[in-house]
Amino acid sequence: MLLRFRASNFASIRDEQEVSLVALDDHADLATAAVPLSKERVLPVAGIFGPNASGKSNLIKAMTFGRTAIVESHQRWLPEDPIPRWPFRLDRESTSAPSEFVFEFVHDRVRYEYGFSLNDSMILEEWLFAWRRGRRAVMFDRSGMDIDFGSSLTGPKAAIAELVRENSLFLSAAAANNHPLLRSVAAWFGRWQRISPGPYTYPVSTGPLGEQTVNLLRYADIGVIGGALVERPADEIERSLGWAGRGRQDESPGAAVPKETLRLELVHQAQTDSGGEPLPWVWESSGTQAWWRVSRLALSCLNEGQILTIDDLGGDLHPLLTAQLVGLFQDPRTNPRGAQLIFTGHDVNLLGRHVEYRLRRDQVWLTAKDAGGATKIYPLTEYGRVRDGVDDVEGRYLQGRYGAVPFFDRSLIEDLLKEPASDGA
Repeated sequence: MLLRFRASNFASIRDEQEVSLVALDDHADLATAAVPLSKERVLPVAGIFGPNASGKSNLIKAMTFGRTAIVESHQRWLPEDPIPRWPFRLDRESTSAPSEFVFEFVHDRVRYEYGFSLNDSMILEEWLFAWRRGRRAVMFDRSGMDIDFGSSLTGPKAAIAELVRENSLFLSAAAANNHPLLRSVAAWFGRWQRISPGPYTYPVSTGPLGEQTVNLLRYADIGVIGGALVERPADEIERSLGWAGRGRQDESPGAAVPKETLRLELVHQAQTDSGGEPLPWVWESSGTQAWWRVSRLALSCLNEGQILTIDDLGGDLHPLLTAQLVGLFQDPRTNPRGAQLIFTGHDVNLLGRHVEYRLRRDQVWLTAKDAGGATKIYPLTEYGRVRDGVDDVEGRYLQGRYGAVPFFDRSLIEDLLKEPASDGA
């Protein structure tokens, strides 16, 4: 379970910004989970809202960068290459200043804080703290290439420290070299699932769909009743791409045709003796493709108690279907293992009083940019008058009462309507 995440000097995030999934209110009807040795409870869902280009996606990207560094820095970052970070570039100081990423989380019923800071060439600081028996214990604390180990961290340490490079994380090296505890901690980061805007690729499967997946497809009321492995001639697939791909991001007339012609296709209700008919993937609507992509990963996270991050949730889904997806994580009956959903989006219906699975006030985060182009992330709870289920949060948000909405300069539109100036000819 993720408790808090904070980052600084990454993309549009200049100053330190934090998102918390620690509940501020009692939610007996939500799938909250207890924090060990604490009275706190963790929320199953957090939504980030704001205008385009306000930094919502950069928050998800910051999380992804931090996780990728843990999983890959020791084995995939080359010693001679610069660290692939994205510092804030709209002022000179930030370009050379360190970037920092901090995760507070619970793993195997132990609360941890892990963080690191870096510049373009080296890891400047790295630390891991654990809370055991109510006290904070230092597992390790790194400054440059010097690493101090706490007494509570057992197992091989010094030998692994000798393998750490200036541009790789000790946690990444410890996981790659099979340190029992640190490998488990690093694996927690590796089990996150992520969905970003982009093409909807062909479904890949070697067998029939599971019952849970089929039920989610049927539940969405999109006419899909199952899946089937279908073999189609390669030239038929190519012809489909030739016309169905026009104007799409994921398929185009020049798209490569997969070598294998046996693939999973979704079966639709049909007026035939068989009761259903499989359709080529490129014939599916963007909404069907989006639900397939999102629902499969959501189901995996719910079954395994993992974290799912989605950038631009609801872009291709009906608002009621988006709410139902959120509801899978909100409902204790469908989320008994503490899975979490963190998403960005513009679907303000989730803030309203008329959807079945709305977000509560401590689940809503807002983004805006200051005059210098830096992202600010702030919680809806800053507005203390907000009452869940009573106040019209959706309407107030659209009216700009909480900020985090675009400003439209009408004078620019009026200029477009003016007669073109004469060139004097």
